Amino acid sequence: MKHPLVTQFALAAIVAAAAASAGAQGPQEVQAIYAINRQAVVLLDQGRYDEAVAAAKSAVAQAETRLGKDHPGLAAALSNLGLAYLDGGQYDQAEAPLRRAVDIGRNGWGVGPADMGALLNNLGLFYARVNRLDDAERLYKQALGLGGGIGTPQLFVATWLNNLANLYIREGRFQDAWSLAEKSMVLLPDRSSRDPAIAETFSLMASLKAREGAYGDAQRLLEWALEIRLRAFGDGHPVTAISLHGLGVVLEERGEHRKAEDLMLRALAIRERLPADHPDLGRSLIDLGALCHAAGKPACAQAFFDRAFANLRARLAQYFGFMSEDERLGLLEDTNRFFSAYFEFVLAYAGRQPELAGGMYDAVLARKGMVAVSVRALLARIEREGDPQAIALTVRLRERRTLLANLRRRGATGDAVDRLAREGADLERQLARRSAAFAAQEERGARPARWQDVRAALKAQEAAVEYIAFEPPRGNDRSAHRRFAALVLTPGDRPPRLVALGDADSLAAPMRDYRRRAGLARDPSPAGERSFREAFWTPLEPALADAKRIHLAPDDILNQVAWATVGDGGGLLAERLDLRLLSSTRDLLAAPAPVSANGAVLVGDVDFGSASGRAAFAPLPGTREEIAALSRLLADAGWQVKSVEGKAATESYLKGVRHPRVLHVASHGFFERQGARPGTPDDPMLRSGLVLAGANEGVSGANDDGVLTALEASMLDLRGTELVVLSACETGLGRVLQSEGVFGLRRAFELAGAQSVMMSLWRVPDEETRVLMTLFYRKWLSGMDKHLALRDAQLELRQMVIRDRGRDRPQAWGAFVLVGP
Repeated sequence: MKHPLVTQFALAAIVAAAAASAGAQGPQEVQAIYAINRQAVVLLDQGRYDEAVAAAKSAVAQAETRLGKDHPGLAAALSNLGLAYLDGGQYDQAEAPLRRAVDIGRNGWGVGPADMGALLNNLGLFYARVNRLDDAERLYKQALGLGGGIGTPQLFVATWLNNLANLYIREGRFQDAWSLAEKSMVLLPDRSSRDPAIAETFSLMASLKAREGAYGDAQRLLEWALEIRLRAFGDGHPVTAISLHGLGVVLEERGEHRKAEDLMLRALAIRERLPADHPDLGRSLIDLGALCHAAGKPACAQAFFDRAFANLRARLAQYFGFMSEDERLGLLEDTNRFFSAYFEFVLAYAGRQPELAGGMYDAVLARKGMVAVSVRALLARIEREGDPQAIALTVRLRERRTLLANLRRRGATGDAVDRLAREGADLERQLARRSAAFAAQEERGARPARWQDVRAALKAQEAAVEYIAFEPPRGNDRSAHRRFAALVLTPGDRPPRLVALGDADSLAAPMRDYRRRAGLARDPSPAGERSFREAFWTPLEPALADAKRIHLAPDDILNQVAWATVGDGGGLLAERLDLRLLSSTRDLLAAPAPVSANGAVLVGDVDFGSASGRAAFAPLPGTREEIAALSRLLADAGWQVKSVEGKAATESYLKGVRHPRVLHVASHGFFERQGARPGTPDDPMLRSGLVLAGANEGVSGANDDGVLTALEASMLDLRGTELVVLSACETGLGRVLQSEGVFGLRRAFELAGAQSVMMSLWRVPDEETRVLMTLFYRKWLSGMDKHLALRDAQLELRQMVIRDRGRDRPQAWGAFVLVGP
């Protein structure tokens, strides 16, 4: 349920007081500035956001010139300007005036508790809208801390309580949200009042009731809210549209489709006047698409979905121009609503309208790795433009991430750690803003990748497979599980084929079967359970036709599957098919990236230091032979080779490596499950890493503690690196984030610029790893494609294992996967 932005701050009392003691400026001059500022507030209340921006800009300019840079009248104008940008959907412009207004309030003069609370609240609204929830909560609580001050209106306090409650709903803290809503109700007049704060409280209570399935109570509360907003704002105001749309959603849940559609169309008619990338317009469009789907009107649904995705693309283009990576990831929850509703629609109708699968494929190309792609593009843009200030910001960001990683790995908490995290995020935002102009120039006239582009990139007997996982839209069925499907594309004139695979519950048994067959689980296989192949591969085979090379883009849990070990009747899929893993089949469209000259950096036989009586990383003597063998192979092929071993194999050294064609690290790797030990960081990019020299001794220093975390690895300079090989245990593991892949070392090295990454999905035996790596490099250096080289090396090692042990043991040969073109 939407949480409205309450425009309630004019600082009238402050400006009026300033007018009474204006001094050199003169009361009339101050009153004239106040009049412009008040005009901006009126325009805001009327929903005329462009005009409000113009009036607020005029008030800011005059207040700054005539009142000074620390005057409360300037704070009023700045805050109203920020709100006008915010309500109008121009989030990229909203933060600066809102922050400056707070700074004036804190450091200037004449700002009382009520007005300071309003300033803090308004900046908190911006943070909430861009998913900076911790910052928003901090500001709301500061505002509420001022709520007991003399002269603070109860409606102000009620509004701040409502905003904090809405934030708690987003965080899943429903009981806390309800408690705040009850406190807000105590402060409010009865519902005969025209004050919109009452409607705000009813709306948030309705959202809590709807989450419990109490749609009757939710409907009654929303009807009251609508009644108040109609009295306060009229029937054409964007705030009224919030109630119209919210009530329509609840009526749709109750099965009253006609009434729901009427209300939601009334809301849309109001929101059509908002900017094309406004989030409220997007919500109307996606929910109306879902409503048309539920009503059995596919043409109507498709029209709304098309407009919804145009809105989303425009919105993301704006947001990504000022957000940090974490904030972009926070947007995924919002974007998932769009994709889930659309995917559900396509699954329902693609049997009758096969062409819908093409639209779904286009949506998947846009969705998969959305944030990772944006971060890689930003870093590449900085390097290409050579902007000295952006490069300096990148250096500072690298330093902050190293300090943060070292502190959090040691279990440090507190203000200093939190400050480092905030500084890092702010540096990311500055980088995004500096590169936004360049991005706009690059992307002007560019169009999104489409399924026809992927089809054109396929050769004879090739196919592209996009696996998809998505949460079904929440409706009356609260027990619905995550769903899986696949899109299969082959050369020729055919659109993609959509294959429904089932939900997470029905696919749990096939995943257990995979783990048993890979030797990762020992529990017996119950009779009648579907195999992994039967669940995830056999349904695709009719669409694959005669394809022998399959470009495979997994999603969700399938990112953790070693596909070389997947059975094919009595054999393996890999014995008859060339399976190539990609983050997205969009990667097939990228022009071949220039690679560095034939240079390789090989890291191994690391001296981890003495154990000092505590749990320690054991030496890996087998890596000495591995590095020596690979060094000979590469040197014989004419490569320039740098072997780094022993105490020299430090974290600092690895951070200084600059885009070799191959980076090979043979050491310990790790991924810690959340909560595996006291103080385990929440961030998966800090729970995965590579172990380097001195790790047992906890090497001191800001840049080197002997562990290269994934967070730090993401800042390496590997643009131009064709291949990173992480010859270590569990380097491919991490937290799987739907549509964004695996958060851990894999993501880190992809963000750093590596074209392809080879990594392991479980603990790997020392000797078999050495043999596999030697076989792989020998085949690759002889001219074989690296995907085929890995496949053939694994199959050859498999035969050795069968010969030596008398049976197949996939865990000895199948752990490594290669992801990338």
